[in-house]
Amino acid sequence: MKRKLLLPFLLLLMLLPAGADSYSLSAFISGVSNGPDSFGYNLFPLGTTFGFEKFFRIFNGLKDAEFQIEMNMAFNEAVISELYDWRTGRPKWSMTKEEEAEHEFLSGTYLYPRAYIDIYLDQGFWTNPLYPEGSLLNVKLGFNSYFSAAVERLSLSRPGTGTPVFTDWEGNLRYPFTETMPAFPWLEGSRNVLSNYIYLSLSLNLDRDTPTDAEPEHGFSMDLLFQYGPWWLANNLMNGTQSDYLRMTLYAEEKLELFSIQQENGWNWVNMYFGHSNTLHYITGSVVPQHKIPEDRLRGYITDRIWLHFTGPQFMAGDCFTFIELNLYNTIRFGGVVNEPGNVTHAVELQSSFTALVQIRLFGFIRLEYQVGYDFIRGIWPEKPRWWQNAALSFYVSV
Repeated sequence: MKRKLLLPFLLLLMLLPAGADSYSLSAFISGVSNGPDSFGYNLFPLGTTFGFEKFFRIFNGLKDAEFQIEMNMAFNEAVISELYDWRTGRPKWSMTKEEEAEHEFLSGTYLYPRAYIDIYLDQGFWTNPLYPEGSLLNVKLGFNSYFSAAVERLSLSRPGTGTPVFTDWEGNLRYPFTETMPAFPWLEGSRNVLSNYIYLSLSLNLDRDTPTDAEPEHGFSMDLLFQYGPWWLANNLMNGTQSDYLRMTLYAEEKLELFSIQQENGWNWVNMYFGHSNTLHYITGSVVPQHKIPEDRLRGYITDRIWLHFTGPQFMAGDCFTFIELNLYNTIRFGGVVNEPGNVTHAVELQSSFTALVQIRLFGFIRLEYQVGYDFIRGIWPEKPRWWQNAALSFYVSV
């Protein structure tokens, strides 16, 4: 009981400094998104991110701290993975054909409405030598509450468009959604999920600021993130325990400007920079929520990325330009399988791929993009290397 009281107490502590001198907060909106194709054929915006922020002084001699409340909502569809036994969490890749016949797997697509609120306090220390207006070290303490639901697809409202996933046509729950489902706890019972975590982030900043993405990037940065979502943080209020985990991520990035040529008005003509990054990630705990599950469900991974970024001229406006980016990714995934009772299965896999991205940005709200890639090492799945490509025209808002 004492642990559960920590949640409102932490929220109160974070809100107090923000209101110490004024109750006014600056508002912002970003990231308007669309819904699933079955609702308005993806023509109507159904999701957005908006929030409030305030800068204020906590310590004399230091830069202002940032207090932010960010809220997000989105509606789209999700897929139930048929690669994991719903009772044991064991993956297909660890089974023989005879063992597969003894296990039960799920499949289907469903509507996935969700929303979250994220509250944090960020304080900077000392001065970034490459960007005097920024801090050398940032310490961020935050709280995140995430609500989601799994409901039948909207397309079922049209005759002859499929069958329900979770219920029959009379609305009765189908087997196995009436059971405890260790591998898919978010699909149990009412399929409503509340998942909370607290987090601590430490950021080292030795890179310079780029007012727009048209400038070449240069410098070094490092981020260390801890997320803690224990069961006692109001994570067992709906359909049993929906979260009980600890997640750690260490990210380091180096960027080196190769050349930069500017136009007479200060806009970019052409520039190029070289980048390299490494990510170390590990997650432990008995229940990992849906939105925190890593790829292939293996608990840990190490990723190495090398890229070359070329930016073309700014034209007509400061936010009109083209860039080309070439990337090489190598990832080693390792450890046990999350949401597998008993932590029986372990594996190590290697994934390698190359991607090329061309993007045209126009007037701050239009993006034309073409991407092509080659996955030449596919990891633990028995699949051959493959080429892939996609193109997109997107409209985005940032106010």
